[in-house]
Parts: sequence; structure tokens; C-alpha cells
Amino acid sequence: MSMIAYIGFNFPIKLNEGDVEHEYEVDYVCPDAEHLNIAKQKHFTTPYIFEILQFANPIWELTNYNKVYSPHNYEKSKKNFLDLCHYLKELLPKGDICEIYICWDGEENEELEVELKINLNDLQIEAIEIYEKCFIHLEN
Repeated sequence: MSMIAYIGFNFPIKLNEGDVEHEYEVDYVCPDAEHLNIAKQKHFTTPYIFEILQFANPIWELTNYNKVYSPHNYEKSKKNFLDLCHYLKELLPKGDICEIYICWDGEENEELEVELKINLNDLQIEAIEIYEKCFIHLEN
């Protein structure tokens, strides 16, 4: 089983696949169509759903536990999340939103455990914790 980070937009986007400047790619969803449809129907209000592929220090490791017991990895995850937020701030029109949902592949139908609302223009990074079954509403 692997962790999946879905991301939804109100418009189709140009994928950043093969972008070596970032520790992530926004790409078409890899898991099977059934899992995507469950996530889309249960959690998303946005019609265009993609996957955030993360190579090292994924955003779901941005936790207080890692801040205390693995500060080096916490800082890397924080950097990756800030990089993703910068990308989204440039991509999203003013006032528009995107949504991120993180879960284990196959657990898309389970209830949310954490729901966050983040304003990309007033990012309070030290207050943000991202876990599995986390839904993040980001607004530009």
C-alpha cells in the first residue's frame, strides 16, 4: 500500500511532469479509476483531479512528531510544502481554490480525520500539520 496525495482544480492544468526543479510532480492519477472516483465523489468539489507525486520528504510528513523527533526531515517536508504552495499561488487565479486529499491507496472511502483551510497569501506554516486522511482547502 502506498500513500496518495490527490489534488483538485477548477480548471485543467498543464502538468509539470519531468520538472527537475521541484521535489514533486503534478500528474495524472496513477491508482485505479475506482479509487479516483470514490475520492472525487466523497471529498472533492473541484472537477479536475490529479496526483501529487513526491519523491522525498512528502508533505504528509509535516507533523509535530517529526518537528520534535526528526527535525531535519520536518524541515525538508516544510520546504517541499512551501514550494508546492508557491507553485499553486502562481497557478491559481486570485480568489480561486484547489483541494488536496491525502490517504492510503484503497482508503479513499474512509472519513476525513483532519481538515485544513489555508490562505496562500497568509501562510502560517508553523501551525500546519499534515497527516493521512487529511483534506486541505487552499485559497489564493
